[in-house]
Amino acid sequence: MDTSVSVVDGPSLADGKPMVRLPPPPDTPGLRVKAILWRLLWPIRWPLSRLLWMLSWVFRIIQWVAFGLHVAIDYVRLMYLDYTARPDDIFIVSYPRSGTTWLQMILYQLTTDGNMDFAHIAEKCPWFERSAISKRRLDKLPSPRVFKTHLPYIWLPKRRCRYIYVARNGKDVAWSFYQFYRSHFRYRGSFEQFFRLFMRGWVAWGSWFYHVRGYWKRRNDPRFLFLFYEDMVRDLEGTIRRIAAFCGLQIPEERMAEIVRRCRFDFMKQHEEKFDYAFELLVDQGIVPGRFLRKGQVGEGQQSFTPQLHEEFDRKFQRRLAPLGFPLR
Repeated sequence: MDTSVSVVDGPSLADGKPMVRLPPPPDTPGLRVKAILWRLLWPIRWPLSRLLWMLSWVFRIIQWVAFGLHVAIDYVRLMYLDYTARPDDIFIVSYPRSGTTWLQMILYQLTTDGNMDFAHIAEKCPWFERSAISKRRLDKLPSPRVFKTHLPYIWLPKRRCRYIYVARNGKDVAWSFYQFYRSHFRYRGSFEQFFRLFMRGWVAWGSWFYHVRGYWKRRNDPRFLFLFYEDMVRDLEGTIRRIAAFCGLQIPEERMAEIVRRCRFDFMKQHEEKFDYAFELLVDQGIVPGRFLRKGQVGEGQQSFTPQLHEEFDRKFQRRLAPLGFPLR
């Protein structure tokens, strides 16, 4: 069989060099049989593909139902068995895209020295309901503990704690949520299509109207502080002072200017990876950042092998790859 590479006269590449025609791949009886079978299956390939697609959707629905039951069971366990409330616990509550992360940063600055030496804000202010899945030990967190949650009022753990709810204009929420769906959930529909889902509550975390309504009814409860995102934008320092007073936190006056500076949008934007939802999920799963690319050195891993591990690997290598002439470098 001629496998030589030939130069073709006529068409050429952009740099003027002649195009090269590669030889056809080698043919074998096995490949010819597969090609014949593929042609014979042509009439039933499409219905068979549709059938398998439907079967895949059935198993996907079963998976969703099973996952929902798993999350519900874990949440019940978290709320009634694993979570022990402390009087100084603080819950940041909101519908998504309403200022949750902003409040996390504010509370972090008010309850700590404010340094930015964490991988993600979730390390300091965990997502309460996700800890039911991640199995995070909330009792190990120092007081005052700060949690974020998107739970509607009916699911909120009601204890002797403080709750700070922030609401945002629903139209702005819908637009921001749409952008979030596109960037993090790979949503490809138009805003009009997403808006119809939003209005029906057919999006993650349900209806904005139901969520806000449930907490607005509790705005006069002394355990609740009801804030508006728009007021935070207009008067950030005033909002921070109001939060500190509600939580009973004594903040030295000389620290206030720095706290306000760090809670502004431009400062948080410089540390965006510490607030990103996608990165939060990775950190929440125990993934350590900065460990993907390590040293790239030859033989580094072998230094950690014991003689028994070396022997076990070499024995299997001699059995599976050495007969094929594969070199062990």
